[in-house]
Amino acid sequence: MTDKKMILDLYTLLWNNRSYSSFEQMEQSILSELSDENTHPRVRRAPGVKFQITRELISQSDLAQDQKKILIKYVTGLYEQNFNK
Repeated sequence: MTDKKMILDLYTLLWNNRSYSSFEQMEQSILSELSDENTHPRVRRAPGVKFQITRELISQSDLAQDQKKILIKYVTGLYEQNFNK
């Protein structure tokens, strides 16, 4: 199992303009992003679309392949747990 600190560090490396005081805060930020909460309701995208965009961003990043896999696996789990019902 991958520890929370590693995921937090990887996510912060990928989105270096964001900072989080806790793993839970990062997790809430990801869920908010997948929900497209910061977008006007008329132009919001479905969580599935935002999930695909997030996966593409991670895949195209400069992170090492194993780091990308860890982040994609984590974000996929969050998505499935919260939106794929």
